[in-house]
Amino acid sequence: MYCTVYRLYDGQGNRLHNDVAKANGQTGWLVYRLKRPQNGQPFRHALLLPKEGAPDHPAVLPTLEHAQLRMLQGGMRLTGQDFDAHHRYLKQAWWVIPTLV
Repeated sequence: MYCTVYRLYDGQGNRLHNDVAKANGQTGWLVYRLKRPQNGQPFRHALLLPKEGAPDHPAVLPTLEHAQLRMLQGGMRLTGQDFDAHHRYLKQAWWVIPTLV
C-alpha cells in the first residue's frame, strides 16, 4: 500500500524528536512480509519501495528487520531493527500513515 513512513530513531539508535521525524517522512509502497527462515526461525521484514511492483528498484529506506506491526489510531507502528555502519543491529521504529493515490 502507498504510505508515508516516518523513521523514529536515528542511525545510532537514538529516538528522534517529533519535529525531526515529521520533517523527514518518505512516501512509497510499503511491503511487510515473511522473510526466509533463518536457523528454522521465520521472521518478517518491512521495506519501502519507490512504487508498487518495483522489487528491482532500491528501497527508499533501509529494510526494517524482525518487524512487528501494531495497528494504532491514525496509522500503524512497525518496530524492528536496522543495521549501522558496523553491521550491528539497532533499534528502529516507523510510524506509517496510508496515503491515497
